[in-house]
Amino acid sequence: MQELFARLRSLIRRSANKTTNIIEIGDVKIDTAARNVHRAGKLMELTAREYALVEFLVLHHGEVVTRTQLYEHLFDENDDTFSNLLDVHVSNVRKKLGAEFIVTRRGHGYCIE
Repeated sequence: MQELFARLRSLIRRSANKTTNIIEIGDVKIDTAARNVHRAGKLMELTAREYALVEFLVLHHGEVVTRTQLYEHLFDENDDTFSNLLDVHVSNVRKKLGAEFIVTRRGHGYCIE
């Protein structure tokens, strides 16, 4: 067992420096450690909620995320009103990162392909 644990520690130590915090989708780079977004090499100014929206969708890349999931992730859990705040944030992100960045799945939610 001691040898097994030693081998596991060695594998973990060697792979520890190989992780990256940067996710690339097309010309958009999201740095989850620095919490910033670049498009075509240019730093994009996103609000905290816009960044949270982008990060959540990117972490669920290729999956359809429902409006309810996004609303629960972005807003206060005690707020029961489903206003158009989510639509406003999606619209703002599309203006900054391109209309094709967030895809609407009518009747289902949003996704990043």
